[in-house]
Parts: sequence; C-alpha cells; structure tokens
Amino acid sequence: MIIDFRIQPPFKSFLGIYFYRQRPAVQDPVRFDPWSIGRRESPSYVNRDIELFVQELDDTGIDVAVIMGQQSGPAWGSVSNDDIGELIRRYPEKLVGFAGVDPHDPGAADEVRRSIEELGCRGISVLPGWADPPLHDDDRKVYPIYETAAELGIPITITSSHWIGPDMSYAMPEYIQRVAFDFPETTFVVGHACWPWATQACALGMRCLNVYLMPEFYMYYRHMPGASDYVGAANSFLSRRMLYSSCFPTRSLDQALEDFLALPIEPEHREHLLWHNGARILSLEAPAG
Repeated sequence: MIIDFRIQPPFKSFLGIYFYRQRPAVQDPVRFDPWSIGRRESPSYVNRDIELFVQELDDTGIDVAVIMGQQSGPAWGSVSNDDIGELIRRYPEKLVGFAGVDPHDPGAADEVRRSIEELGCRGISVLPGWADPPLHDDDRKVYPIYETAAELGIPITITSSHWIGPDMSYAMPEYIQRVAFDFPETTFVVGHACWPWATQACALGMRCLNVYLMPEFYMYYRHMPGASDYVGAANSFLSRRMLYSSCFPTRSLDQALEDFLALPIEPEHREHLLWHNGARILSLEAPAG
C-alpha cells in the first residue's frame, strides 16, 4: 500500500503554476536547471492529460494521492480549490484534497471552512514564503489559517525549503517550531522538510511530536547533501512521522518511487513512510484482503 502525499496533477488551473510552464532548456553547465538532472518525463505531464495521470497512479502502484493546493504570488501561480474539489469528487477512492490558502486573503479562514465543509478537502496547504509579499511561517498574518484548522481538527501542510521564499532563511525550522508549539494538537506536515536545514529539521521533528517531515526529492535525489540525515531519522526516531511523496510533476511518479525505494531505509520503517504514517493523518484504513 502506498500513499503519495503530494501531487499537483495536469488539470485546469494547475497547468498555470510554475511547474507546468514551458521553460527553455539551458545547455550551459554552470546555469542549467538542477531539477533536470536525470529527469524522466511522464506522458501525462507531456500531454497535460489527467486521465493519463490517473492511469500512471495505477501503473505505479499508488493507492492514494494527496492533491496539494497552492495559493502563491504571480511568479509561482495559484490553483483553484474548486478544481481540487472537482477532482476528488471524480476520483474519490484515489485522490484526497488539501486546499491551498493565501494568508493575505482577508477571507482565508472562510476559505478553509468552505474547502473542508463544502468541497470535501481533508487538510490545507500554505506556502508563506511564496506569498505576495513573502511571510515567515510564524507570521501573525498566517495565524487565522492555523487557528481555523485547529478548530476544525484538520492537518496543515507547510512547504519550507530554500526554494520557498526570497532567501533560505525563510526555511529555518524554528519558524515552524514556534507554530507547532502554539498549536500542539494540530498535525503539521513539512513539505521539502526545511532543506537545506536537514539536521535542524530532524531536530524539529524530534522536539515537536505533532510535526511530520516530508523531504521529497531532497531525500531521494542521488548525492543530495543532507539526504542521509533524513534517511537516518527515518530509520530511527522519525520512522512514525515521516511521509513519502513524489512531488509530481517535479519528478514522474515511477521515477520518484524507484529512487525512494533505492534508499537504505529498513523495510519495516519504509512501510510506515509509504502507507501507515499518511493513513494515520488521513484516517484511512487499508482495504480488506
């Protein structure tokens, strides 16, 4: 059983976000795109085809995928939560929705409620570093979102890495630690796991028992600095609070899973990352048989 805890599928408003924009290939070995190293494109990405994508989920053995919403500034793009709602209604056994919420939106708390109560999402997603203007994760402008999520008892994904924000200081784990201390009963999933602050992120997970790390490609890219910290934590104290995701379309579903399965994570711990930890957050049970 496998839960892919972050995908952004080729569907409607998703096609306008950064990851789907056409970017010219860079041949200069000094200035090339680091995410292009060894990348295999998937047919669903190339053809922008949601039906192909769902077939790829099946072919890869992904049982459940979490659609991660995004409300960001114009440089990165935003996704309509109604599009997420449409997909989870169309594929209720396969897809789970986390609605994207903009902390600068005066109606952010209302959008959290609407997304959960009307659209059927099971959690929310925020990227404060990509807000316009950017915010740190513990900025008080984000707190109405955290407070509403805490009231509803739903999980929150905060994406935090050197890529999210005007500089890598925005990814420092202490910002999320302060939020996790303020909402000890709320589950926080840290997308990108605060890379490059890998050791500090593992310390965040050790200290805050309501925090799950989701390192994604910062864990499974070959030769990635800091990856061994995440692997070590997955084999020990974070084996019950770490999650797998492909981060599609940054990597294709099959390539991401192949790379993850090649990591030296002990089988009993790997099963928790692939299924049990995510199922606990989403309140899912493995199907009988």
